[in-house]
Order: sequence, then C-alpha cells, then structure tokens
Amino acid sequence: MHVIAAALRRMGLFRTSVLTLAPLLLVACASQDEAPPVCPEAIVIKDAERLVKFEGPGRDLTDVRFELDIDGVQLACEYDDDQIESALGIRLIAARGPADTDRAASFSYFVAVATSNREILAREEFDLTVPFEGNRTRVIALEEVFPNIPLRPGRDGADYLVYIGLQLTADELQYNRENR
Repeated sequence: MHVIAAALRRMGLFRTSVLTLAPLLLVACASQDEAPPVCPEAIVIKDAERLVKFEGPGRDLTDVRFELDIDGVQLACEYDDDQIESALGIRLIAARGPADTDRAASFSYFVAVATSNREILAREEFDLTVPFEGNRTRVIALEEVFPNIPLRPGRDGADYLVYIGLQLTADELQYNRENR
C-alpha cells in the first residue's frame, strides 16, 4: 500500500477540501475563441456508487446505520506542459438510518486514473466522515480531488479515464448487486 501511495504522490493525485466545492472547477474555462481542452472522462463505477452500512448481521431496515450514494461527479481540466491538471468534484448524499448511534457516516471512496484501454495508472483511497449535526438525517457532502495526469507523447485527455467509487467489502458489493 505504501508503494501505491508513494507512486500517487509522484503523480500528484491528492485531496484538498471536504464539504466545499471551490471555484477551481472553472479552471477549464477557455476564451471564447479557443475550444476547451479535452478532459478525461469521469466514470462512477455502477456497483460501487452506493453503500448501505448495517449494524450487526441483520439486513432489515432497522439495522441500517447509514446509506450513502455518489450523486454526481464533475471533472474540469487544463493542460500544463506534459500533464493534465484536473479538478474532480464528487457529490455524496448520506442518509442516517435507525441503527445509527454515532451521528456520522464514516466510509472510504477511491479515485483511479486509467488509460482509455482501462490500464490503471494510479489509484488512491480517501477516508471521510460526514456528521449528522443536530436533527439532520440527510447530508450532502462535496469532495474535491485534483488528479494530475502525466501526458504521454501524442496523447490528450480523451486517452484517459478517471474512475470513482465507494470502497466496499465483498458483502457490501454483493448487497448492491442483489438490490439494484
């Protein structure tokens, strides 16, 4: 894991802010005379876009600690010499369940950069806790990640993909597949 983290640091994949979406998503705005750069496609992995966290072995509605969904992603980019600097905004919706005693949803999500033929170049996992303050039972969280993608000669943003998903256990993945 440390080898992957070191490689990601060299590639410049990192997270900066929680619960705010800075104006950096406007970085890709070009003048009216020039076409905006081609950005990599941002793809939310279907089986990993939802997490239902249960308390204990039960799978009844009363056993739900929280539910979490990736509600959308937005990627903006600009080219800088031999790399693509991008800003990835991730919108997450957390809903508190009846079995929650922590008043928070703690989970991990990942961002992976791949070539267009799906060869993973870098992957990083991020931990996040979304609090349910006061009597709130539903919270929207906005995350930002800034993947800097090394640009291979003769390539552009269309030659890369950015995958986003929630980090799931095998049981959580199975639950998602059975409950679409």
